[in-house]
Amino acid sequence: MSKLISISDELYERLSELKGKESYSSVIRSLLEVKRNKEMILSFAGKDGLDMGAFRDLKKEWKKWSQNYV
Repeated sequence: MSKLISISDELYERLSELKGKESYSSVIRSLLEVKRNKEMILSFAGKDGLDMGAFRDLKKEWKKWSQNYV
């Protein structure tokens, strides 16, 4: 079932750029999935005890590792 929603012109342009050949529903669904994954990780790690600086460093190192070995 379809629903009609209103969004700003700026948001529409950004979604259109992300969309490519996908449907808007697919793009929005994937963006929501990313948020859920982030929330799950943060709840596991504990939001209060998470050092964002260390997290950024870990993310950079993981990216380097994955480029070399994946």
